[in-house]
Amino acid sequence: MRVIVLCCLFFLSLFANDSAAFKETRYLYALDKNITLEGYITFGEQNIVIEYVKPEPKVLTYFEEKLTIQDAKGYQVIDAQSMPSMNYFFMIIKAVHDENTLLLNSFFEATTQGDETVLTPKGVAAEVLEEVRIVRHEKKLHSLHVKIKNGDRITIEVMD
Repeated sequence: MRVIVLCCLFFLSLFANDSAAFKETRYLYALDKNITLEGYITFGEQNIVIEYVKPEPKVLTYFEEKLTIQDAKGYQVIDAQSMPSMNYFFMIIKAVHDENTLLLNSFFEATTQGDETVLTPKGVAAEVLEEVRIVRHEKKLHSLHVKIKNGDRITIEVMD
């Protein structure tokens, strides 16, 4: 429990202003390809908005387990539950931001060594996720690494 609370504090340092710049690197196993994106994440009272500015503009809005994608191709709404890895990704971010340690404890076991905290999924989360790793420098969030069971990886580095 204490470790989860510490994880929350690290994430909160990133989201203290409810908005942060980040660089995201995704490894897509099926394509054996890396994609690098840059943008901003903003937390609303009921939603999360991720605005990508590089390599091309795209806005993702997560609200009530629905993911809205707005880009050059138009506007699309996806039921996030149809994409379990995406649903867990947003759940993790929102639970940490909202200091919902009860939710995090129900899905993860946490261990901390030095500047690194590893969240090991349990229960249904373990069916989709391999691990979530949080790295901090001087008590500020530096990066978040998500390993997904299908071989995909997501790394988010704080730019602020």
